[in-house]
Amino acid sequence: LYNSLVRSRLDYGAIVYGSARPSALKMLDPVHHLGLRLATGAFRTSPVPSLYADTYQMSLERRRQYLSLCYAYKIYSFPQHPSFDALQPSTSLRLFENKPSIARPLSLRVQSMATSLELPFSEAALLKSNERIAPWDLLPISCDWSLSKYRKRAISPLVLQQEFAELEQKYKDYSHFYTDGSKTSTFVGCAVY
Repeated sequence: LYNSLVRSRLDYGAIVYGSARPSALKMLDPVHHLGLRLATGAFRTSPVPSLYADTYQMSLERRRQYLSLCYAYKIYSFPQHPSFDALQPSTSLRLFENKPSIARPLSLRVQSMATSLELPFSEAALLKSNERIAPWDLLPISCDWSLSKYRKRAISPLVLQQEFAELEQKYKDYSHFYTDGSKTSTFVGCAVY
């Protein structure tokens, strides 16, 4: 309940507001801790590290880092993404190195996190996403409807099984898809295997 109602709100935009001042980010920690205490029934005096251990949760700082890295890897693996250029190494790196009080952009924060965790951002390490083809752009799919000429109630199951075995043999080198559906007055369901 805590994860879906509270932490999801704290996670929303965490990548963006992760560049805020540490003092501003610390204001969110009591909300996180209170939610964990309420979820577990822990006392107010329970140490925060034990709360994290009992609930299998990360601190908000670690959570922001995790979400930022996941986002960056997703963007880096898809060069057509609108944010791809924003995550490229900044040309004003020296400015941020000389003035640490200035909030660093996401590209520099992610790069330093990846370096400290020894995670590569090389081309070889990234999983490239496949270009997806829309179903309406695919070639026409041919289906064998030869079994539909038989009525289940009028023919022996052995005949249907024999016909099905012949079809399986005929199309043994093809991809097989099996579908089923049912309908009642209040429900419609389908399955594809």
